[in-house]
Amino acid sequence: MAFRTRFAYRIDLWDTNGENVVEHLAGVEDLQIAMDTYRSAVRRWPGGVITLRQGARVIEDSRRTRVASWADKGREGGR
Repeated sequence: MAFRTRFAYRIDLWDTNGENVVEHLAGVEDLQIAMDTYRSAVRRWPGGVITLRQGARVIEDSRRTRVASWADKGREGGR
């Protein structure tokens, strides 16, 4: 039986510096499933550096998500 090793999207857990992949969490063909898998990984490893990529293109990065959500909360309080 042959197993696939290359997929359109990949979800990875990085070291705290975001320089090295610690663990390849998933390889997925469908974007919607990849997004759901990424969100589940972010919930599973809060504070972890997690990315969803399509090749070299970064679609989601948990560091950006945390910064954006923090900024949004700050704006709501100032209204």
